[in-house]
Parts: sequence; C-alpha cells; structure tokens
Amino acid sequence: MMIKSSANSTPEIEDEIDLLDLFVILAENIKPLVLIPLFAGITSFGLSFLLPKTYESQSILNPNKSDFSISSAVIASHIKSADMLALVGNKAGLDSNASHAKLIKKMDTLVRVNIGKQDQLITLTTQGGSPESAQNLNNLIWKFTLPYTAPRGSELKNLRDQLEKEKERLDSGLILETSTAKTLKNGNGGESSARLYSELLVANSDRLKRISNLNSRIEGLTLENLTQQPTLPELDIKPNKSLIAITSTLVAGIFMLIFIFLQNFSAIAKNTPKQAEKIQRIRMALKFKK
Repeated sequence: MMIKSSANSTPEIEDEIDLLDLFVILAENIKPLVLIPLFAGITSFGLSFLLPKTYESQSILNPNKSDFSISSAVIASHIKSADMLALVGNKAGLDSNASHAKLIKKMDTLVRVNIGKQDQLITLTTQGGSPESAQNLNNLIWKFTLPYTAPRGSELKNLRDQLEKEKERLDSGLILETSTAKTLKNGNGGESSARLYSELLVANSDRLKRISNLNSRIEGLTLENLTQQPTLPELDIKPNKSLIAITSTLVAGIFMLIFIFLQNFSAIAKNTPKQAEKIQRIRMALKFKK
C-alpha cells in the first residue's frame, strides 16, 4: 500500500497491490496449487474407467452400379428418416420401453451419414455400447435400406417387360448364331454368312450386357455394392480418458487459483477500505461466504 500527498497535502490511499505480492502468494501456496489439481486429474482418470464405453462401426457404399445409379443424397436422407430410424431401433432392441419419439432421438445420435464430395461414396457410422452392437446396427440399416433402392410399381413392370423382350431376342439370336456357325463349319456358307455370323456375335454380346444391366436395375443396390463392410471395432471412442483427466486438472487448478487469491487478497487489502469493498463484491459474486 502506497500513500501519497495531493497538492493540498491531503493524504490519499492508492489502491494498488504490488505485483510482488502475487508471486509471494503463489510461492506460499505452490503445494496445494499443484497437488490438488493433480489429485483431481488422477481421480477423474480413474473414475473414467467406470463410465459406459462407446464403440463405432463404419461401412462405405458405392451408389453406382454398372448402368444403374441412385443419388447419394436420397439414400442418406432415407437412412436418417424417422421411419427408418424407428424400424432399425426396434429391430436392434435398443429400448423397448422408450416412446417412439425418444427412440428416434436416441437413434439419431447413434447414426451418422457422410457423403464424399468427389466420389459421392456414402459412409455410414453407427455407435453402440459394445463392438457387436455397433456392427449389428450398421448391418441392420443396410438390410432395410438397400431394398429401398430397387424399383417398384410401374417402373418395375416396365423393366421386367424389357427384360423379357431382350431374352426373347437373345434366344432368337443364339439360335441363328448356332445355325450360321454350322453352315460355315460345313463349308456351305460364303462371305455373306461369315459377315452375318460376325454381326450376330456382336449383337448377342450387346444383348447380354443389356440383360445384365436390366437385372441390376431390377435388383437395386445390394451388399455387394459395399466397398467396405461394417467393421467390428476393437477400441472404444468414448470416454476420452485423457481429455477428462486434463480438463479436470485445469478446472481444479483454476478454482484453486481463484480461491487462494481471494483469500490472500482479503488479508492484503484489510486496511484499504476501497480494496476490501471490491474483494467483498468479488466474493459475493462467486458465492463465497463472508
């Protein structure tokens, strides 16, 4: 505390605390400032082993299939729809006593879908209390989502009609190809038969490709389109024990620092009314007892 005189020699108290006082406070309380936060960190680290663990399973879907593709955004939207989340949640047996709304909300926190900006691949991430439950949830989502990509109604009927016609044309083409091959083999065919045989080979090959593509479109996406099958995690992602320990140590250190400073500032400022008033206001604001 410093005392100075004004122009009319009236003493005034300069409400300043020497910086050296702060270092003295720190030096005198170095042990509790170090040991108590360290104890809090070690304790919280030990207690974190008692917290429920969370595991994460991932899978990747390629929405493009030969001559057939479906929007990645449409698939992702379907996965995160309320109906799909409720269906999968019930099948997984997450919480049979939970209401419909609570089940959807819980599933929404356990399921995450990301779409690649360049390749448009769909990454599905699911969480569970065990490696098996996380993987099972991932499998269930694909089990009920992939059939959704298959055509329905009039679209399915049109595709099946096209498939039947292509098969009939292929059968006719194969019969003609076989007969032409026999003619050429017997040496009865000329240049025109050879040209016809060549054209039939190309036409039948193209028709086989069209039939394959039609079958793919009718079938929709399947598990074969998963470029990565649902993984069985080995390590838990939560709780983050190191983060819990560090956070607890820092919080305890800050509270100890505030507590020690307030206690010692009261002693330093006990003879300075203005400082004492300010310290008291701080203590009241932080709910310390008088």
